[in-house]
Amino acid sequence: MRKVLIMAVLAALPLTVVAQEMPRFDVEGHCEEVAEFGGSSHQIYNGCIQMEQGAYNSLKSRWANVSGRIRNHCQEVAEFSGGSYQILQGCVQMEEDAAGNRQSFSFD
Repeated sequence: MRKVLIMAVLAALPLTVVAQEMPRFDVEGHCEEVAEFGGSSHQIYNGCIQMEQGAYNSLKSRWANVSGRIRNHCQEVAEFSGGSYQILQGCVQMEEDAAGNRQSFSFD
């Protein structure tokens, strides 16, 4: 029985490590789409790349400390939007703020 439990724990370890890694988005593809929407602007593309890089750099150092629930939720949101680190960062910030300020309903 103990061996089975140890094997189950060891089998789950790689999943935990993978879940803590930053997602890899196609930033160039995302920024191409954004630039196309803006009339194929090189300036918009470059600005998008810079903002995505800044968001990625900011999140990278603290990603492992973000709760798993927020990581999973926000990664889904960011992927739905085409894979954006800016959206991922904004989602994480808003979710962490909301978690620290949970509201309650009153019938008064």
